Order: sequence, then structure tokens, then C-alpha cells
Amino acid sequence: MNPYTQGGWQQSQQQQQQQQNWATAPSVFGALPSLPVTTTPPRSIQPDSVTFQFSQFNTTILNCQVVGPQNRVAYRIVTEATTPSCTIWKDNESRNIAMVQWQPNATLEIRGVTPKQRIREWLRLSPDQSQRTMEVRGVVFAWAPIEGYICLYRTQTTAPKVLARVARAPTMVILELTQEAMQMGLLEPCLVATVLFVCGHNID
Repeated sequence: MNPYTQGGWQQSQQQQQQQQNWATAPSVFGALPSLPVTTTPPRSIQPDSVTFQFSQFNTTILNCQVVGPQNRVAYRIVTEATTPSCTIWKDNESRNIAMVQWQPNATLEIRGVTPKQRIREWLRLSPDQSQRTMEVRGVVFAWAPIEGYICLYRTQTTAPKVLARVARAPTMVILELTQEAMQMGLLEPCLVATVLFVCGHNID
């Protein structure tokens, strides 16, 4: 039994189907929770945690910038109008760090993390739809809804603790990572997962 599910994704399916605009749009057609919009800054997981803000949307999160510490643009997410079936994550030196091809089947590749594969295999939905697991460099983590966030924790530990979490604000999406998560190399995988969770594309 996952202590973090609190109803998991199944209970949110009906609510998701009733929501229309981007601010409350279902993330992956019922397979993930629809994040509520928070109007107050969430309290940090830990005092030294690091926050990244997905903002300056050009229609959707699939065209935006990611602002990190010191309010600097750290990454950009680009989906060209001429090739809408492909989304690319770029760092602040314009190097490609990840790519998703939406057609014919949603696949992704993350530099140094995972070779090209189906997204549904990398973010594998559990049989009870209570969580999605994500493997990074041989370590398995799980994303699950907790108190209005989508939270990441390491599986197969006696006392799971939140390593990262995703929140939705009125004009941006917020990703917060602990220092432990940063040291484990989870930043870029989490950047990719965050977009996949809220972009509205079906990843299954």
C-alpha cells in the first residue's frame, strides 16, 4: 500500500473530464491527477531546496522558459509550429537535453539518462493507477499525488520522503527539488516529467 496515494489518480478522473481550460486541464486524460491551482507560494520542502518555474507560455507549457535560481532562465522548451509532433528541451547554452516525439507513438530520449523509448515505459503507470514509476540511472522513483502536488520519492525505502514536487500556480508551473534530488541527478528527468504531466498529451 502506497502511503502517499490518498485516493490516487482514480478519484480525480471525473473531475478532470469536466475541466476545460489550460489552468485546470487534465494532464494525461485521466491517468494522472489534475493539479489544483495554488494562489499562495507553497512552503518549501526543505530550507535549501531549489525551485524552477515554467513560465512565459506561448499557448502551452510545450513552448515556455524555465527560470531557476537567481531568476535566471535555465532551460527552454520548444515545440516548433512547423513540427508540432516534436518537443525539445534546451539548456541555457541551447544544447538539446531531451526530446519527445508525439507521433506516431509518444517516445522520449533524455541525454545521459535514458535512450529513446516509449514514454509509457519510462513513466510506467501502476496497476492500481496510484502512481507512476520512473527509472533514472538504475534507481526507481515514484510520482504520486500528495496534498495538491505531484510528488517524487524513492521506492524500496523503509521511510519514503519527498525528493521533488510539482505545483501549479495561476501563470506558471513550479518544480521544487531537494538538494538530495539535485545531487542524484534528478533535475533534468524531473523537468521532462513535469512537462509530460501537465501538457495535456496522452502518454499512454
